[in-house]
Amino acid sequence: MNKTVKALSLSLILASTAVVANVAEAAQKIGYVNTAKIFQMHPKREAALQELQEEFKDKSAEIQALEAKIKTKMEQARRDGELLGEEGMRALQIEVATLEAEYKLKRQSFERDGKQREAEEKQELFREIQNTIEVVAAEEGFDMIIDAQALQYAKPELDLTDAVINKIK
Repeated sequence: MNKTVKALSLSLILASTAVVANVAEAAQKIGYVNTAKIFQMHPKREAALQELQEEFKDKSAEIQALEAKIKTKMEQARRDGELLGEEGMRALQIEVATLEAEYKLKRQSFERDGKQREAEEKQELFREIQNTIEVVAAEEGFDMIIDAQALQYAKPELDLTDAVINKIK
């Protein structure tokens, strides 16, 4: 009976030691990445920015031309105000107000559309980054990956940022 209790106690100690060893091993499989750095280093980021600039180039030029036209009309009103008379000034003020309203609407539309397209491009890049993080984590045997911004401290050897950047390139 005494031998059975000792054997059972020894088995229990060995089992708990194995559980502690497994927990310690699992803790070593937590890594982290700096998503912001990965995004900044992403090779497609610059191409996406250039694509957006090209896409909105015509709208931007149209808005700038409208702005220049407004400034020209306002200078004309300042410069030729006395020569135009009351009727001419009123017509010029109406024209400037119409141009300013058109400018405001086009500017708002341009900004809204630009922000929406930029968000779509960023979302696509972050989706690719997330997929690459999952691949690298699986290849290196990590169970969990945390963003570096959420960490207070972590060992540098658990940083997978460079591995993800290399995989994306």
